[in-house]
Amino acid sequence: MSSPTSHAPDEQVTVRTGTVLAVAVAVVALLLAIFAVGRSLSGPAGVAVDGAAAGSDAPGDAAATSVEVSLSEFTIDAGSEIPSGAVLQVANDGAAPHNLAIRGTDLTTPVLDPGDGATLDLQGLAPGTYEWWCEVAGHEAAGMTGTVEVVTAGEDVATAPAAGGDHGEDHDDGYMTKEQADEMEAAMMASLAAFPAETEGQGNQLLEPTEVREDGTKVFDLVVDEVAWEVEPGKVVPAMGYNGQIPGPTIKVDLGDTYVVRVTNELDNEATSLHPHGVNGHAVQFDGVAPITQDPIRNGETFEHVFEATEPSVAMYHSHHHSSHQVPDGLVGTIIVGDYAELTEQEGVTQEHVMVLNDAGVIGFSLDGKSFPATQPYTATTGEKVMVHYLNEGVMSHPMHLHGQTGWVVAKDGFPLPAPYRFDTLNVAPGERYTVVYDLQEPGTWIWHCHILSHVKRTDGSMFGMLTAMIVEDADTGSTTGGDM
Repeated sequence: MSSPTSHAPDEQVTVRTGTVLAVAVAVVALLLAIFAVGRSLSGPAGVAVDGAAAGSDAPGDAAATSVEVSLSEFTIDAGSEIPSGAVLQVANDGAAPHNLAIRGTDLTTPVLDPGDGATLDLQGLAPGTYEWWCEVAGHEAAGMTGTVEVVTAGEDVATAPAAGGDHGEDHDDGYMTKEQADEMEAAMMASLAAFPAETEGQGNQLLEPTEVREDGTKVFDLVVDEVAWEVEPGKVVPAMGYNGQIPGPTIKVDLGDTYVVRVTNELDNEATSLHPHGVNGHAVQFDGVAPITQDPIRNGETFEHVFEATEPSVAMYHSHHHSSHQVPDGLVGTIIVGDYAELTEQEGVTQEHVMVLNDAGVIGFSLDGKSFPATQPYTATTGEKVMVHYLNEGVMSHPMHLHGQTGWVVAKDGFPLPAPYRFDTLNVAPGERYTVVYDLQEPGTWIWHCHILSHVKRTDGSMFGMLTAMIVEDADTGSTTGGDM
């Protein structure tokens, strides 16, 4: 078999002359068909301001007013005004877990499974304007937030839906007003026109060894530190990174190598650790689970992990200390052991990329640490084969879908498959890694996204999150107007 030519997994794709100018127009045209402004999956809001709440424990001579609040993907449906002292009857009418919290207070429901409910007693909450939101990771970023006015009991209460649930009114001319539809379409068009947007920082950069020792051992240095990360244009979040990157740099080694990953903690206040998720060939003392297999790596300390590249791996490295926030806030990266084009007998692979999926923490719904329109477009020509390693570092599953091209799964969790299989949409669960090859035959600007649509579109109509594009030029003409465009 001939040896294929591969690019570095993190190599910045250079968009050909004229391609960037055409991307926004092509993406707008395609996405208008795919994500057309339409009905919310949750249906109209049901606002109910009842009399006494049956069984209410609210203090006072009279029973508290009961107000129904409906949670779904990704809206909070209730009245825009609620009387003081009310009891909220919160119901999860969606398909995913949700909760309701009122910012600046200790008022919060448990996380509710679909079909479950809970009460939230507002007794003692002073009249005023409050923000409420769902605390489940990623849901606030997806638009599950809004404001509500608590008014003095006895005043007229408005029944228009609060922010985050704006489809509760009855309209003679349809499900939403023309003004609402126009606002949603304008938000969508503005977000699409901004793609591809420039932001500071790029993750997945290939990491070269700091040194190669006399015995051939390769040493890779990772420095853990706080980083101000621009997730999308103008949205800079206080995150954590390896070597200033989110995701951290990609480490590539050959089968048979001995290699060291040397971790230095420069975080101001927190300890950390590094777990090689899916790396084969290491002793338990290098598994990175503090304090079970090692002491935490504290500020200013360094720890060396030693690995033997005994078999192929497409693996993650991530924190395993305070991991519920260190991982989604940026402490993730990739280790690849071996040449996967050769290992999976894929002739003609010309590009190799890593795509890290996230959905939580300060980064939120993102591809490689960026949210649309700041995600990276990919370019290729017809006849190329592009290898992609999907790694899910989030807390939700993501069905990944590239329009218009044939994909083949060639490895699962780093293990080459004896019989690759063809797919259209590939569900990648948390912790999973899939290696796929796309055989690019159709020219055009093809949308590439998570197929849970609330992970790519906000309730105001704008696009965000786990969305990018594959731009395929005709090898003979250089045109990208073929295919279904």
